Amino acid sequence: MYQLVFKKSKSMSLTSTISDVIYQDMKESIIKRKLRPNQRIRIREIARFLGVSQSPVRDAIQRLAAEKFVTIAARSEVKIVDVGVEESRKILEFIRILDTGCIEKVIQTLSKKVLGELKEMTAKLGEYYEAKDIENFIEKNQRIHLKIWKAYGNEYIYNALLKAMERMQMVESRYISYFTDSNYLRLSWEDHQKLIESIEQKDVPTAKKILSFHWSYR
Repeated sequence: MYQLVFKKSKSMSLTSTISDVIYQDMKESIIKRKLRPNQRIRIREIARFLGVSQSPVRDAIQRLAAEKFVTIAARSEVKIVDVGVEESRKILEFIRILDTGCIEKVIQTLSKKVLGELKEMTAKLGEYYEAKDIENFIEKNQRIHLKIWKAYGNEYIYNALLKAMERMQMVESRYISYFTDSNYLRLSWEDHQKLIESIEQKDVPTAKKILSFHWSYR
């Protein structure tokens, strides 16, 4: 008996389809690891659970398979992908290269409004650090990076980094042990303090150095 965790979304837009909602809910469940790596489920079980036909479920699964969140085996059995250590390292390298490449333009063009928002987010990150609130620290950490990438102004680069970040979230629990290590948590927090300072001071070389280190010590 498989434990399904999908929910019927109340936020379906007028242009959304049942398949869209199933896709989004499944993707969220995979990213947040409510569906575990290598867990197996069946399309007909998902359809029965949601009270829909198998067709929209199959469409959603096909989209997830194309994005490598799941694999489809015989008899419509779906297997949640396990992002391995080697792939994790490649993703981190990808993020590091793009992140350090983007920061110069971000620093040169960042508005005072967005800078203020980043400073507020960094201050909140500090509160989570002091409270040793690991879950909220990780989430705020990610949101800070996403805001910086958004400020770069290239939707293709932003979407590529967003997908890489989503991929990393699938294995984030593997790194919980790192964040619960006081030294690792301290390093991450110090990185963000130095990063916001370098952005405010328009110090591109320092910002690049910080980001390169930030994505390398996991």
